[in-house]
Amino acid sequence: MPTGQGVAFQGGGGGGGNGGVTGGGNSTRQPRNRPKFALGLDLQEVVEQQFRGVGDDVTYTEVSGDLGVQIKNRRIVASGTYRVSYRIPERGKIGKSFTQNGVMRAQATVIRDLLTMDTGVIVTRSRVDPGGAAPQTNSANAKNLTQTYSTFVQPTVSHHFGELGFNAVYRYAYTKNSGKVGAQAVGARPVNRFDDSISHQVSTSVGMKRSELPFDWKASLEYARENASSLAKHTRSFNAAGEITLPVSGSLALVSSGGYERIRISERPPLLDSVTGIPVTDGKGRFIADPATPRVMTYEISGIIADAGVIWRPSSRTRLEMRAGYRYDDLTVTGLFEMKFSDRTGLTFILTDRIESFGQSVSGGLAAAPVELDLTQSSDPNSSFQNCLFGKGAGTGRCVGGALSQASASNYRERSGSLIFSHRMRRWSFSTSGGYSRRTYIDTPGTVLSLAGVVDQNFFAELQMSGILSRQSGISFSFRGNLFKNGQAGQPNVTSGSFSSNYYRTFGQGIRLQANMTLDASKQDGMTADISGRAQLGLQYQF
Repeated sequence: MPTGQGVAFQGGGGGGGNGGVTGGGNSTRQPRNRPKFALGLDLQEVVEQQFRGVGDDVTYTEVSGDLGVQIKNRRIVASGTYRVSYRIPERGKIGKSFTQNGVMRAQATVIRDLLTMDTGVIVTRSRVDPGGAAPQTNSANAKNLTQTYSTFVQPTVSHHFGELGFNAVYRYAYTKNSGKVGAQAVGARPVNRFDDSISHQVSTSVGMKRSELPFDWKASLEYARENASSLAKHTRSFNAAGEITLPVSGSLALVSSGGYERIRISERPPLLDSVTGIPVTDGKGRFIADPATPRVMTYEISGIIADAGVIWRPSSRTRLEMRAGYRYDDLTVTGLFEMKFSDRTGLTFILTDRIESFGQSVSGGLAAAPVELDLTQSSDPNSSFQNCLFGKGAGTGRCVGGALSQASASNYRERSGSLIFSHRMRRWSFSTSGGYSRRTYIDTPGTVLSLAGVVDQNFFAELQMSGILSRQSGISFSFRGNLFKNGQAGQPNVTSGSFSSNYYRTFGQGIRLQANMTLDASKQDGMTADISGRAQLGLQYQF
């Protein structure tokens, strides 16, 4: 969880020492709609000790700069934080001297009741090789992590013509993994690593609420395309569907939809080594496409899709939607449950089933996240990667940990579930998130190192608790755990977890002392566990 790093806006009433843009410092009131900006400089001394497994004991100084923003007025809502850190080695060998972390979501009303513009950026890390280590901490020598960037821009046109509603959305998204990751683990099966992708998605719909007809109806069209650099992979999909919602009581409605869908995924075969017959890789471990071979179709499906379910809304604080149907030549189940117990307590549970890629999954999760983010929980520079993006509303948000847990270049069908829960008290706050992701990979059957039909499973959980001890100090605790079940024959499962505690104290105007201790463990089947500890002590100055 956030560990006291990041900048703090004045006048929030304290933030429990959480990182990112948070309350803390003194209690000067700010006008409600005034934009808030914060800039900070952070200097920390870090000691990392390897208790078990292979790794160096290191000591280094970390110099960081932080920027935070919160804007909320009639036309613009935005929240974001960004942190860049540079590590200066003092003892031992440092594998990563430069790291970035941040998230931003924004929405602007360009033309009222007609045109809005959404955008977002996330800068985090992702796990590369499925059989490799799974550290929970962004330490200087963390193995099997790479820097990940994703952004999207989405204009939306929405208008009513009498009782008829019209909606059109276009989304452009770009996702990139950068930074060289070390060689694959000994005995590990080579896998193609994700590089970057560009996607476009266009959707439009028309619909009408109950009036002369006894039901709500909607007709929609959607076209999406993604070009990924790995093996020149192309994904194309088209969907046309109609939906009817029939109220049966004041709180319950039946919903049913049906239509047509077509999905095509193609790529170029990898260039094979003439001696070993294994795909040739570039300097970053990514398969090189064979320019002399024609493009091959790895997945193609077309036909009727349909589902049916219920929508239950017993109050303005509770919503349940469950659907079951036929898609991808198989049974699909999706669902959403939102419950706001009070203004301080809430939860969100989501079930999904869809054809995905790494790029689409990360950018799609970012686009689905609330515009008003709780930055104290949505950006942790000390964690290996961000599992979930929490909203300011209690129990709101979206999880992206299922995607970031394995940055595969292959497409896959993902069936997943995620839960976000948060509870705030006057001095203490508690939140938890968790999820499960089941990937069935899509690849060309019968080829060298094909992943066709391979099933990976990922479980993750996170608990966070923070409290204000006084007007000048606070404390926080967190636990992160992950289990990755590798579906490739003979390849290891990986279990990992970490526990951290943090204390902060402010002095005067803009100076904060912060201390943190973290214990991190990762275990691959058949190998010695990696156990390491990390201690940090630093000062932050907020301008």
